[in-house]
Amino acid sequence: MLDRVPGEANLYIGGLFTLKRKEALKEASITRVLSILTLPLDEALFEDYKHLSIDIDDDEDADIIQHFPACNAFIREGLEGGGGVLVH
Repeated sequence: MLDRVPGEANLYIGGLFTLKRKEALKEASITRVLSILTLPLDEALFEDYKHLSIDIDDDEDADIIQHFPACNAFIREGLEGGGGVLVH
């Protein structure tokens, strides 16, 4: 599923399988994908996008805050460049 974050930004959240919905991603003007997970990824899924992968466990003890500056910069650059960003 591809869900737009409320607001004016072209920012979306979705699951890993959202990457297989190429037409929906195209309609949303997705140009960047931010992945936050520890699973091995099929790089072919990202060939049409600029991709940032954060390797972190989905665990309450994981220090995700340390990744906020890089994630925020990646998202901001994508939005300011006129594209959409998918976070999954």
